[in-house]
Amino acid sequence: MTSLHLFLFPLALSCALATPAPPVFPDRWQAVEQTVVVEGPSRGGGTGLSHFDGPNQRAASTNLTGSMYDVIITDFTAGTDGRTYYIRTYGGERHCQFWCEPDVPEICDVADSLCSSDYKNKATFVGNETVDGVATNKFFWTENLGPIPMNSLLLYVNADSPVPVRMYRDIHPFGKPLGNATIDFQSFQTPSSFPDSLFDLGPDAKYDCDGPEPGESCQDEAVLRSQRHHLLMLGSRLARREN
Repeated sequence: MTSLHLFLFPLALSCALATPAPPVFPDRWQAVEQTVVVEGPSRGGGTGLSHFDGPNQRAASTNLTGSMYDVIITDFTAGTDGRTYYIRTYGGERHCQFWCEPDVPEICDVADSLCSSDYKNKATFVGNETVDGVATNKFFWTENLGPIPMNSLLLYVNADSPVPVRMYRDIHPFGKPLGNATIDFQSFQTPSSFPDSLFDLGPDAKYDCDGPEPGESCQDEAVLRSQRHHLLMLGSRLARREN
């Protein structure tokens, strides 16, 4: 073995054994999300097409199942503190029913985001695992209220490319277990832009979704179930609003 080989071998070995770093994801993406939410003995969830538009501070979930609202749009630039719009589609058109205050203060705090400050600053590599036949790297971090962990998260990323495969969230505000949520990402794409029609509220918006006050239905059980499907978790909300 030549001196060059002796030099290159440990270099190649060290590169092969390098600890994977948490990937930096694009600030605009879309994916089919299959969600399972467990709260005590209850188990729910559904599927939907999630659109994350970081540059324009907005997000949309469309084609939602497991919810009486098949479209949910959050615009963090609307009003004073942003608005989440609950929409039904029928007669070939969207019909905005009402708006509520977002459960988190900014786009990177929505629970399926890939850009939270906690992820960027605290995520660490914790091993490998195969998920549905895909080899993944696992990254772990927590969301805290001061020193108190409120949520613990695992993100499973394709080991061959920076594509999310699964996000698991264990929800335990103040140490009290509330449940967990799992998102499986499918058909992950990074478009250069989204059409404005994706965030259209429909012709009824000027009547039902343009008022100065949130809708009276914001605390209805159907809305809370929709929020859970949309992953606006109580533990996440409390931790993030206090940070």
